[in-house]
Amino acid sequence: MKIRNKIIALMISLIAIPTFALAKDAPYVGIKGATIHVDYKTVEGIDLNDIYADEYNAIDLHAGYNIGNSFIELGYIKSNKESKNLGTFVVAGITLVGSTSVEFEGWRIGVGHNFKYDDKLSFRPFLNYYELDVDSVISATSTSGTFKASASTGGNDNMIDVGLGIDYKLSDRSKLIVGYSQSIDDLTNTDSTKIYSVSFTHSF
Repeated sequence: MKIRNKIIALMISLIAIPTFALAKDAPYVGIKGATIHVDYKTVEGIDLNDIYADEYNAIDLHAGYNIGNSFIELGYIKSNKESKNLGTFVVAGITLVGSTSVEFEGWRIGVGHNFKYDDKLSFRPFLNYYELDVDSVISATSTSGTFKASASTGGNDNMIDVGLGIDYKLSDRSKLIVGYSQSIDDLTNTDSTKIYSVSFTHSF
């Protein structure tokens, strides 16, 4: 709870930073392509990095509003489904092939502030809060194909990350943004999540 209160205070302070405005107050929309790297915990002696895929691609569709040099945005994020082959093992004399798959979708709210470097470039520290629905499946199939079993895990989860973006101004209304972020409040059974992204935004 304490970290959430600090995050809210930081969000408010980012929006409230008084500087010369880079652009007029205006709404904008954007699309982001992201590569997400997840480092899992070891649980009961099992390294979950050996069980689940650790790299995902995702699309983020978002809308926001520029307030002076600050911004606030709401986004919808959806990943691809990534699978990991667990190899073969024997249960009750039956040889099984195991695998896992993970995918997630949800929403985020983000805030940040733009610091102008020159007429084309600016830097934007930012912070995001995520609410995600994680769908993970563990399955086993016999080598003969006569036996199949699966179990679903996952559920709702949340995460907070902070990062830095570099904006390149394409026109008075459009920008290309390259970003990197690191989780500071992690998903369940993970040690860290890192996101590398490229975005395009257009304001109105």
